[in-house]
Amino acid sequence: MTNPAHASRANEQWSYALQCYARPGVPQACLLLQDRLSLDVLVLLHAACLAHRHGVNVTGQEVAHADAEVRDWREQVVRPLRAARRAIDKEDASLSGLRAQIQQAELQAERHAMDRLAAMPLPSDRHQEPPPSAAIAVVADFYGARHAGDAGWKTPEVEQAIATLEHALGMPPARA
Repeated sequence: MTNPAHASRANEQWSYALQCYARPGVPQACLLLQDRLSLDVLVLLHAACLAHRHGVNVTGQEVAHADAEVRDWREQVVRPLRAARRAIDKEDASLSGLRAQIQQAELQAERHAMDRLAAMPLPSDRHQEPPPSAAIAVVADFYGARHAGDAGWKTPEVEQAIATLEHALGMPPARA
């Protein structure tokens, strides 16, 4: 990434993602949505950053573009690394070094994906002040509809995870 503006936005988004992920309840909520809806957590955190820091009213179209930007990388690199890491027993001390190396490679692959998301042009529908945004719900709706169609994905656990993320990330609730 040679463009200084893109590099700055990439660093900003990566820092934002790490800060958000460190908040109580966020990792568990993100992993639940990842496992239940095949949601890309980086796309979710990218959308949250767009809404929170850049005043973007995140739409399904922005989510679709972000997903398309990182889909091949996620499928060919990130998910295989995640599967390899998860396949290694955390309790097997003889494999802890290997598991840590794979986890580090997974993190580097995720950073690359976030860099690609940050390099995307900001949507033109922006406001001076960050608007109330349903970014978390919009991302969940996109992946939920893709993963499970219109039926069955809005379980109480999924709804709770969305509410947890909206609260933890300072987003107004999108659901009544």
